[in-house]
Amino acid sequence: MKAACRSIAALGTIMTVTLMPAMAQNLSFGADNFYRSDIVTVQPITFPDQFQLTIAGNLFTRNNLSRSVESPAIIIGHPMGAVKEQSANLYATKLAEQGFIIVSLDLPY
Repeated sequence: MKAACRSIAALGTIMTVTLMPAMAQNLSFGADNFYRSDIVTVQPITFPDQFQLTIAGNLFTRNNLSRSVESPAIIIGHPMGAVKEQSANLYATKLAEQGFIIVSLDLPY
């Protein structure tokens, strides 16, 4: 009898643990967690690197940026295992709001 109770308890635990990831996946359905700014323009860019691979990136500028005044520029990469849309674009958007010209890149390696 005790063995049967333990088996049922173990089965309940296993079912709970295996169902948790499936439930967690549904939490982000329809989520829009990419920050956008009304005062920043984003323009896709591409260019070749020294090995002639095409590098993709985004150019971020503030909408009211004066072309006659020099502005500081920053190049932002992403953490390894990520792409520019995951983290680099967030930093790029926030910095562009402050007046920086930003290029966020998809790193090739």
